[in-house]
Amino acid sequence: MVKSPNEQDVTRSRQISNTLILKIEELWKVTPDASFEDLDKPGVDEEPQHVLLRYEDGYQYESIFRPLIRLEADYDKKLKESQTYENIDVRWDVGLNKRIIAYFVLPLGTDSDLRLMQGDELKLKYIGDLHRPWTGEGNIIKVPDNYGEEIGIELKLRSSHNAPTDCINNFIVEFVWKSTSFDRMMAALNKFAVDGKAVSTYIYHR
Repeated sequence: MVKSPNEQDVTRSRQISNTLILKIEELWKVTPDASFEDLDKPGVDEEPQHVLLRYEDGYQYESIFRPLIRLEADYDKKLKESQTYENIDVRWDVGLNKRIIAYFVLPLGTDSDLRLMQGDELKLKYIGDLHRPWTGEGNIIKVPDNYGEEIGIELKLRSSHNAPTDCINNFIVEFVWKSTSFDRMMAALNKFAVDGKAVSTYIYHR
């Protein structure tokens, strides 16, 4: 499948370990044009501190967990914003509150790391020829369950205007990332670091 390299190619080659391959692939997710030389730049390969069994105080606990939460937030954001599904069929309905609801099924093989929860925000786009281009946002009110694989989103009022409810094909679904849960974690960490009474005194000093 691949022809053997000549002597010139062999002399110009470099040995690449599995570790370097994994690192460059992770960097490509953020910077597609990155090279192996970019791995040597300061800050690229910094490992966060490992968690401990015991901590001196709340400040040490906060200093170790804050970078970990930030890394998780960055990963979650990249994962959510990279998810785009095209050629989606939509079934329209109207809720008891008169809000427009769009139901659809994502393709099989949707990333298992993607956690869909009620209240999450999704963006729906129409790119067909039967209606002018339209983009709307809504919150999830139904996730796949034992009663069906459909996802249901309730469109926001501003998105309901001119929604192509007479069209059922040629939609695009995109995920909208929200930092709310991670902001709450950061706020809790900060409170824990500066307020010894954030939890019971026994647990804090234990």
